[in-house]
Amino acid sequence: MENGSKINDSDLLTLSDTQLVDLIYPPVLIVMGVTFNILIVVVMRTRFFNEQSTSVFMTMGAANDTLGLLVSMLSHWLYVVFPQVYNKEKAGWICKFLDFYGWGNCDLGILITTSMIVDRAFAISFPLRMASGNNMKRAKITVACMTLIVVAKEFHFLIGSDMVEPDQTERLCNVVTTTATYKYFWEVVWPWLHFSFLLVCFAIMTISNTILIYFVWKSSNNLNSRDSKHNQRFTSSANLHQKVDQKWRTITPMLIGESCALLILTFPFTVQTFFSEYDPTFYRKIPKRLLFSITFYMLYTNKCITFIIYLVTGSRFRQALKESAIICFWGKSVIRKKRFREHFVNNVNILKSVSKGKDGSSISHKSPVLSKQNEHDKKEHSAIDTHL
Repeated sequence: MENGSKINDSDLLTLSDTQLVDLIYPPVLIVMGVTFNILIVVVMRTRFFNEQSTSVFMTMGAANDTLGLLVSMLSHWLYVVFPQVYNKEKAGWICKFLDFYGWGNCDLGILITTSMIVDRAFAISFPLRMASGNNMKRAKITVACMTLIVVAKEFHFLIGSDMVEPDQTERLCNVVTTTATYKYFWEVVWPWLHFSFLLVCFAIMTISNTILIYFVWKSSNNLNSRDSKHNQRFTSSANLHQKVDQKWRTITPMLIGESCALLILTFPFTVQTFFSEYDPTFYRKIPKRLLFSITFYMLYTNKCITFIIYLVTGSRFRQALKESAIICFWGKSVIRKKRFREHFVNNVNILKSVSKGKDGSSISHKSPVLSKQNEHDKKEHSAIDTHL
């Protein structure tokens, strides 16, 4: 456009559609994603999940997705809609941070999901061993180790990232290769390194999901064919196995759904990144801005859809969410009413004990302090009932 090249109607239409998506879709993702991920954190604190290692992975995953939307997606939206916000001459350090954090945020989310599914595959394979271990501590250590791996993998962005050229409008930052060594790393080593990283993660997810499905199917068959007259020696062990196994079966659909969504929404961006760096003629075949916008927004849609997947596939998750909503809206009133009843019963007992004389005869007068307190309690009780 700046060079005065002729643009046909279809190109204008495509550009207009892309700009419209850039304007509307990121704010929708940010608002929905932050809200949904906060709800995931709230549900993970309920009695259904708070003592499971799954809650650590899901909580960290939701927090990671929230920060990714607030930092990376918000920065991208500001640039594509309000490019004058950034001073390209003085904001090189911003890109060093944004590329490092943006790539690291996405890779950490993939590693968290992979580790969570592996953890569940091991749990459903060896439920008794998992029940006897400190799973919460192990999950926290795993997340810390994965964070260090991501920092090491993405560290080079702190060196090579910079603002894009003025004619690039689809993204804010890009890698600038100032040396031959770094140019070779970025154009040859890095695409294969990142592509292999994702292939390994997705392969591990596939294997773990296969294990989960197999053991759930096997456990269901064993449960249906179990005889009620087993030897008494094995009753305790069988009951524990059944209890732990049932817990993992309720979580398994959630994990399989999340891993499938991760694969579908994340892999396209990886493919276009790989071929754009490996094949210099890649963007000549497909419109650059349109392709990047589609795959980039698919990548960040994955950070918003997790809550919906949990809601659809997890009966335990729905039950915990319902309980959280009840506590949030009516919990305080219920607690106040319960405390009032306990206080009222105590006052009645005290009143009965002081209203008898030494000979056991009833005394007609009442304590003025207790009478005022009872009147106050009755008013509060009436107000609570009206509110409820």
